[in-house]
Amino acid sequence: MHFRRLTADVYTGLLLLLAGCWVPWAHATTLLSASPNQASYSLAPYSELWHATDQSIMLENFLSHPPDFKHAHHEEDLNFGYTRHDVWLRTQVRNDSPKTQRWMVQFEYPFLDYVTLYTLRQQGIEAQRSGSAVPVEQRALAHRQAVFSLELAAHERVTLYTHVAASGSKMLNYKLITPEAFYTQNDRHNFWLATYFGMLLAMGLYNLLLFFGLKERVFLHYSLFVGGFAVAILTFNGIGTLMFWSFLGDNTARLVALGFTFASTMATLFSQSFLNTKTYCPRWHNVLSIFRSYCWLTVIATLLLPIPSALHLMDVTGCMAALLLLLCGSYCSLQRVPSARLFVFAWSLFLLGTGVFALRNLSLLPANFITLHGLQIGSALEMLLLSFALASRFNKLKRQKERTQSTMLAALQKQENLLERKVAARTKALEHLANHDVLTSLLNRHGLMRSAEGALQRNRQHGHRLALLMLDLDRFKPINDNYGHEAGDFVLQKIAKRIVHLARTTDHCARFGGDEFIIIMENIGTGDTLAPILARIDQAICSPIDLPGGEQVSVNVSIGVSTCHGADEATLESLLSEADSDMYAVKSSQAAAYYRYGSARS
Repeated sequence: MHFRRLTADVYTGLLLLLAGCWVPWAHATTLLSASPNQASYSLAPYSELWHATDQSIMLENFLSHPPDFKHAHHEEDLNFGYTRHDVWLRTQVRNDSPKTQRWMVQFEYPFLDYVTLYTLRQQGIEAQRSGSAVPVEQRALAHRQAVFSLELAAHERVTLYTHVAASGSKMLNYKLITPEAFYTQNDRHNFWLATYFGMLLAMGLYNLLLFFGLKERVFLHYSLFVGGFAVAILTFNGIGTLMFWSFLGDNTARLVALGFTFASTMATLFSQSFLNTKTYCPRWHNVLSIFRSYCWLTVIATLLLPIPSALHLMDVTGCMAALLLLLCGSYCSLQRVPSARLFVFAWSLFLLGTGVFALRNLSLLPANFITLHGLQIGSALEMLLLSFALASRFNKLKRQKERTQSTMLAALQKQENLLERKVAARTKALEHLANHDVLTSLLNRHGLMRSAEGALQRNRQHGHRLALLMLDLDRFKPINDNYGHEAGDFVLQKIAKRIVHLARTTDHCARFGGDEFIIIMENIGTGDTLAPILARIDQAICSPIDLPGGEQVSVNVSIGVSTCHGADEATLESLLSEADSDMYAVKSSQAAAYYRYGSARS
């Protein structure tokens, strides 16, 4: 019995001893002994935290009535997501060196509105302010992140109180880092950020120039998407407030929400243009149009709602856009829409980064390098891939334009050739109309003059004989009087056809007047006689003609002849005058013969 009681007392003493040793050790872990041999320390394992329900509480309240701080064991314990309460952090740092050491206290997350660092020393309290909503000239250090300088004397021990107020997600991972390591890290980060934002700027301007050159809206939509995204990410990374718009103050967070919601709107519009959903996927086009209208409403809402609500709406809209556009792209890929597969691959990387960004802000994912920089990584990969897709689209549009220009040029050449043929045909028709009689299609006076000029020139060159026959119809006027002018025109057409039929291919036939006709015959041999030709002409013209009404009529003809040789200086006027005199002589002789024949019969 005594043995059991002794054993219990021993166990109780051991437990009390362990408890007594544990408590000092547990409190000791909140003290960081900083050695200059190590470049940086994460302050999360050495920090205590407290959520302030009253935002007006001051450090003096802590010193007089210390609140119940909770120990943070891991970096994840300092990722609070969206919370309305301000957060206070407390940690103790001791210089583990016999020399004065200078350190930097750096918060990794740049999107923190107000960060105030209080350093409690034996000599008093030192306060430093920074944050994305603090003007640059009022910050402890002009940097895109909240960074503070901390100088510790030999073996000095200080207590750090940090007050953080932010409308957005509160990721409070911070560390103690030597100035040398800080500036080396800063140079490396600035290089990659400069490369990243240079790529954003180049892509935005390049696509904007393509829009002005090609008038294709898909390039404008992508340029606007890059512009809205660039403004938001510049502000989110602290570069925008550091270099351009630190005067915004509390509205810095609102600009982030506005930029990302506008980028979601333009991303939807770009997807519709790039995938041509109106043609290939009409239903998805309607869905995206409705979602785009919702995005425009969110853009307006981010200007009117309180900043925390606007940031929540930004994250929800980003997640919805990520899911919706990925589903639309996948469907278009299954439907074999041009460039849809590359779009899905590129866009999924960006949407994955957007989703990680939103889920981390909502405290659903832990804070680490991937979740902190996932948006930049995903967008960089997406823009590189989409640049290839847009370059392919540009080359395709260029080839289409070249084919269109070739087609248009061929069409213009075809039209030009057709026009030339029409002009030539019209010219030929006008020329024919100018040189030929409308009724009989024989040469008119103008055509006769041109033909006679050429015939006389050839006659002089070759020394041939030329004859001009003047035919004057007799008894033609009674036909017009008895049967009408239409019948007279019909008779003239018939006689013209008979004259053409009798003439040689080298002869020139013309209608010289109302019922007068001219025939110019070239190359008449000296041994030839015109009598058989005149007889055939007289016989053909005097043959009866059947009118369309059934009547039969006939006319006579008086033929006058004039000839010339190559050596003669004959002209058309002289030949016409001579033929006219001969024709009237023939007409007089025919009239005399007709008179004698009539007298004999009586």
